[in-house]
Amino acid sequence: MSAASEARLFLLGWNFRVAESAVRDRVAFNPEEVREGLSRIVGQGLASETVIVSTCHRSEIYGLAESAESGDGLREFLAQWRGLAVAEIASTGFWREGPEAARHLFRVAAGLDSMALGESEVLGQVRQALSLARETGSTRSVLHRLFEAAVASGKRVRSETEIGMHPLSVASIGLELASKVFGELSGKTLLVLGAGDTGGLFARQAVDAGVKDLLIANRTRKRAEDLVARIGGTVVAWENATEALGKADVVVGTTASPEPVVRRVDVERVMQERRGRPMFFLDLAVPADIDAGIRDIYNTFVYAINDLEQVAEENRRRRAREVPRAEAILEEELQKFLAWFGNLSVVPTVLDLKKRFEQIRDAELARLPAGDRERFQKIADSIVAKALHEPMRRLKSEEDPRRKLDRVEAIRHLFDLDGK
Repeated sequence: MSAASEARLFLLGWNFRVAESAVRDRVAFNPEEVREGLSRIVGQGLASETVIVSTCHRSEIYGLAESAESGDGLREFLAQWRGLAVAEIASTGFWREGPEAARHLFRVAAGLDSMALGESEVLGQVRQALSLARETGSTRSVLHRLFEAAVASGKRVRSETEIGMHPLSVASIGLELASKVFGELSGKTLLVLGAGDTGGLFARQAVDAGVKDLLIANRTRKRAEDLVARIGGTVVAWENATEALGKADVVVGTTASPEPVVRRVDVERVMQERRGRPMFFLDLAVPADIDAGIRDIYNTFVYAINDLEQVAEENRRRRAREVPRAEAILEEELQKFLAWFGNLSVVPTVLDLKKRFEQIRDAELARLPAGDRERFQKIADSIVAKALHEPMRRLKSEEDPRRKLDRVEAIRHLFDLDGK
């Protein structure tokens, strides 16, 4: 990258690929810590601009620095702040500079660097990171442009490829399969057996998917009541769970029962009452909650955890096939950013500004009669030279790298030197 000699992009990060969770926990930042970190990094001169992306799977510090030694200073700062040895900070993290730092952010925003390939949540997290940096005042023209470009690229990947279209989580796959049976789920009744972690996660995703009639049954009623208080729905007494089958279109088993809690004989009775209307069963429990014989009943659809994992694996393969298309989009957008950043050097900007003034001069001279052009040429040349002299002198002599970049960007914008 022919970037400005005054500044270079950098990235210091830890993610699930290179650091164990114990280390990631030590370098993770909540929003208040992000604000503190941003202020201290800029305040101590470790970077002229900085943005921190911190999620459950990654902590990444992006910055703009004038010194090649900025990484050492940043590692020392983090070691002191987080109570870690500098050697541990260095050995468990990764360092990127220039185009590679920018390319990594673009991949993160598009979900290509996530545990779940193509996941969408990270795009919002990147956007939130930029928002926090703006609030703190730690980002200026370069990182603002970089993160905006990364977010726009991530959106483009999601709209032009299918990398995020095929669900990977068991709960999402289960809801998608139920939708294939019933169509819209908002008018259906869903019964969740078990209010533990799995049942709670599925119930929450069901509500997010538009399910309005949600029934929760759990052996310990208090746990079901707590879940309903958080996400909505209706508590069903455990002893009435079999009776509740008659109301349900979708039944999800998530208990730790050693025996099936949904018996074939009960479902046969319910299906007679439903006059053959379809019923969907999702068994997320091990051992199984749904009697295997229910699969043989007409118009029942039964999926066990193994079935869903097979679908998830196929969906992972389908997403992986979209990676080359996604990478081509990211590279195209990355090159646009790198071209813009490369033009932030003072010399290209001075030359582009001079060229723009000369274009204006030539256009105005062309309007004169041919006999007058030569006579006014020297005067026009003198005006251009004098008009450019002081701005160029001030731009070249500016000692503060941050102000220099801001002024270069302002000139390029005001005189439309990038042709936009």
